[in-house]
Amino acid sequence: MISYIKGTVVKKGLDFVVIDNNDMGYFVNTSLSSLNKLCEGEKATILTYMHIREDIIALYGFLTADELELFRKLISVNGIGPKAGLSVLSTYESNTVKEIIIKEDVTRMSKVPGIGKKTASKVILELRDKVGVMDGTVADTGGTGIFGAECESSDVLNALISLGFNSYEAKKALDKIDVAGKSENEIIKEALKNINRQV
Repeated sequence: MISYIKGTVVKKGLDFVVIDNNDMGYFVNTSLSSLNKLCEGEKATILTYMHIREDIIALYGFLTADELELFRKLISVNGIGPKAGLSVLSTYESNTVKEIIIKEDVTRMSKVPGIGKKTASKVILELRDKVGVMDGTVADTGGTGIFGAECESSDVLNALISLGFNSYEAKKALDKIDVAGKSENEIIKEALKNINRQV
């Protein structure tokens, strides 16, 4: 497996570069961030990920280990293929992607071409803790609402999930509620209204 390619940039495209290594040209799909730092005719070292399917073998490459690792995390989410992962990293810098995930900013994530609101929520839900650890920081799960880590197994949260909502939608809806003095039924009803507003 190719882990990196070192050579001369002979061509730049909209989302790829061709690297000449010992008279062999490697076509490498890359992000806009990495692409902007590369110049034709100059030497470069590209860290790569090889994607293998029955009908294709493709190389995806980045200039930093951080961007490559984030790409690997993105494509680990079911429904996010290499093209979608590359689209995320071409829309935002890697640090911005991490910030979006940690802050659970579905709106900004869903602005990525090919990433809808449901997929954006899924990416955030699955990578929130992983990105925090990978970045050397811990995501802020505090706050004054019920959307804290201590409420993961709450009866209200479980009730909403049993109604068919994913945990991300449920927790965001609950976070907007002042639960003081309210019964579980009242909280659930208010949460359902919040979820309907999000859709």
